[in-house]
Amino acid sequence: MALLVRNDTFPVGSQLPPETVISEQLGVSRGTVRQAINALVAEGRLKRTRGRGTFVTEPSTALHLVQYFASFTEDMQARNIPFSSRVLAKKLIPAEGRLATKLGVKPGEDVYYLERLGGMNDEPFVLAFSYLPAALCPALLDRDLADKSLYSVLEDDYDLQLGRDSRTLEAAQADEYEAELLDIPQGSPSHFMQSLAYLKDGRPIEYSRLRFRGDRSQVSFEVKRKS
Repeated sequence: MALLVRNDTFPVGSQLPPETVISEQLGVSRGTVRQAINALVAEGRLKRTRGRGTFVTEPSTALHLVQYFASFTEDMQARNIPFSSRVLAKKLIPAEGRLATKLGVKPGEDVYYLERLGGMNDEPFVLAFSYLPAALCPALLDRDLADKSLYSVLEDDYDLQLGRDSRTLEAAQADEYEAELLDIPQGSPSHFMQSLAYLKDGRPIEYSRLRFRGDRSQVSFEVKRKS
C-alpha cells in the first residue's frame, strides 16, 4: 500500500478507492488495507476528509536544524524547493521583559516586529514571528522582505556578520489564529521552534518563534562525534 503511494500509482491529490476495492485489487484483507492507510495517515502521506474520502498528500518536508547556520528560506533555496513568503505584519514596538533580555537591549528601546507566512506549492507551511533591535538595522521595515531570507538582507544590506544561532524545538498544538493561517484544524500538531541568532561579535540580532505544520514537516538531525 505504501509503495503504491510512493511510486505515484496514487499521485498527490488523488483520492483512494474504497478499502474494499483496494483489498480486492491487492488480494489482501480489508483489515490489512485499513492498517496500512492508518500508518500513511500518521506519516502525513494520506489525509482523511470527512464526507469526501482519503486523499494523497505532499510528502513531509524535512527541517534541517543543526547542519549549518541558515534561515529556513535559505535552506529551502539550497535544496531547490520552491518557497515563497509574505509579510503579514511589521511594526516598531518597545522592548519589554524577556524580549529585552533576549535581544540585549534596555527596556523601552525600539524593536522591529515582523510576522511572515511561508508556503510551498501554494500551501501555507510556516508562520514566523521575528524581533530585531532597531538600532542594528535602521529602516528595515521600509525594505521589501517578501520572498527573501531575512538573514541575507541583514548581511547584504547592513553588512552584519551572523555567527551562530541557538534553537529549541518542541511539539505543540496550533491555536485558532495559527490554524487559520496555516490552513489546518485548530489543535492540530505543529512543530514550535524558538531561535535566537547572534552576530559574530556576540550581540543578539534576531529572536524568532516559528510554527511549522505538523502534517507537512519532519525533523532531521545530523550530529558529529567530537574529535
